[in-house]
Amino acid sequence: MKTGLTAALAAAPLLAQAGTTIYGSIDAGLTRVSNIGGAGVTRTDSGNMQPDRIGVRGTEDLGDGCQAVYQLETGYATDTGAQLNALKLFNRAAYVGLGSRLGTVTLGRQNNFMFEMVARQSNGVLTGSFYAFHPGNIDDLTNAGAYDNALKVVSAPMAGLTLGAMLAPGEQPGDAARSRAFSLGASYAAGQFRAAAALSDTRNRSLALGQSAGVRSLLGRTLISGQANAPVYAALATDRVRSIGLSASYGAGPALLHALHVDTAITAGSAGTSMKSSELGVNLRTGGFTSLNLGLARTTLEGRRWDQLTANQVYTLSRRTSVYAQVLLQRASGNGAVAAINALGVSSTPRQSALRLGVHHLF
Repeated sequence: MKTGLTAALAAAPLLAQAGTTIYGSIDAGLTRVSNIGGAGVTRTDSGNMQPDRIGVRGTEDLGDGCQAVYQLETGYATDTGAQLNALKLFNRAAYVGLGSRLGTVTLGRQNNFMFEMVARQSNGVLTGSFYAFHPGNIDDLTNAGAYDNALKVVSAPMAGLTLGAMLAPGEQPGDAARSRAFSLGASYAAGQFRAAAALSDTRNRSLALGQSAGVRSLLGRTLISGQANAPVYAALATDRVRSIGLSASYGAGPALLHALHVDTAITAGSAGTSMKSSELGVNLRTGGFTSLNLGLARTTLEGRRWDQLTANQVYTLSRRTSVYAQVLLQRASGNGAVAAINALGVSSTPRQSALRLGVHHLF
């Protein structure tokens, strides 16, 4: 299911009146995938360069440097017109709060700081491809890690430094820890340099690593069973999933260099393991209207390894519209690993490639 890249790439306003902005993003294209379950396929995909979304955000001046703030944002699929989450009208964000010169306090469904701070320097964001996020997509770099019922505090920037904390109580009578989540984050900006660090921690989370990454077993649990032509998937019920991430970027002339590392610890009962991902990338302005975005990534999990190359050539038609061509190559190795480019489906072999031609528009 398509989720978000980052609020750093927020859409240009269509309507701004009385502190209210309506905005959105539309992305669609043709993707040729070499192998999904043993066969190649060509399909129309959406929400890749940026997530398809429409939202309303706004502020009201309360005087003395204070203001009310709010946002409602939902994701959809351009290729089908479907709502991405049938159970949540505003699956991407739904919050209200108060702001001042010191910062903001908000309540509602909100994204954690792995998404809002660390992901801004990720290959998924800076190469402009949702497929560039990591196999299994469990490290909260996309807004799949949004928290319901969350209280969030974010400071105003202080000499380039911004701090944040968020808590989502599990709301389970008699068990305060069950389903509880929290996140901490810090970001820093000075000139052309950006850096961020964050932690996200969730209890009793279910991970679909069999269906999304082709992992057959983990922590003594069978995640894929049945015949190869009719697999049966089981989610991994965890006690805790904790991700810690670091990222940075630096602009030098026509190039933007960026790097990221994230470590996701998974605990189920007395057993535990970790999934680690590291990235390097560069964005090159190759002309007045073109850019070439390149990214390398490696993910490891209990002897399995996924190596991926992402390349995206973007041609800007206007401030809001661009066309692009992407190539993605992934190779898996070790412990029965198979290739699984994020959101495309699991290959039957250790290799998978994808070629995409798309158009993206902001409003």
